[in-house]
Amino acid sequence: MSITTTPARCVVVTGAAGGIGQGIVESFLATGDTVIAVDAVAEALSALRSKLGTSTTQLQTLQGDVTDPASWAQIAAQTVASGAKEIILVNNAGISPKRDGERIPGVDVPYDEWSRVLEVNLTGPFLGIQALAPLMKQAKFGRIVNMSSLAGRDGGRLGGVHYAATKTGLLGVTRYFARELAPDGITVNAIAPGRIGVGMVGSVSDDVNNAYLSRIPVGRLGSANDVAQAVQYLAASDNGFVTGVTVDVNGGSYMG
Repeated sequence: MSITTTPARCVVVTGAAGGIGQGIVESFLATGDTVIAVDAVAEALSALRSKLGTSTTQLQTLQGDVTDPASWAQIAAQTVASGAKEIILVNNAGISPKRDGERIPGVDVPYDEWSRVLEVNLTGPFLGIQALAPLMKQAKFGRIVNMSSLAGRDGGRLGGVHYAATKTGLLGVTRYFARELAPDGITVNAIAPGRIGVGMVGSVSDDVNNAYLSRIPVGRLGSANDVAQAVQYLAASDNGFVTGVTVDVNGGSYMG
């Protein structure tokens, strides 16, 4: 009797070389999936590959700009070339500008900075869904996970108005596409991490991060793995009845 195996899934992760992104990439490599790790910085992608030491066939890296439709066309083409029948998109790329480690008052945010944050944090996921959802529709299967933030829930304490606005807007994008794509077997969900001890956490001082601990009932900052486990849950192939939701990963610091 011959035994057939399910082809490995293809997982596209943006912002893959950052702290949370790397944790997500590692989690999908551990489950045997093909990962297309996308990041704007080529050197960071090289460092990611060197650290993970994974074979070329399982981990593919691609330098790209999530705000550029041409980059998404390239990502889509590489996804098709993977031959996987199941496609997962993790819209993880995001930016949160600071001034000397401090939040910028909303009245002082320059227009060009406002526009750039909207482009990366909100337009990027929108373009990603537009690029990959048609491929998912063909397969009648898809998993889309958008990385929002606690700032999208409570208005934000450490990020600027542009960051809070985009992370709130991403929740609306999530719910809209969840409804639109559900008939095609595609789920669309969001994750709202609280204070995670990698990546953007380094943009503020240790004093600020230590003070924040008092707001976290579990008494610690989150880890990249904490977020990755939530992504795995929402991306599971047999988890097709959960869509349009936001999973809070914050140690209990938001109980709305």
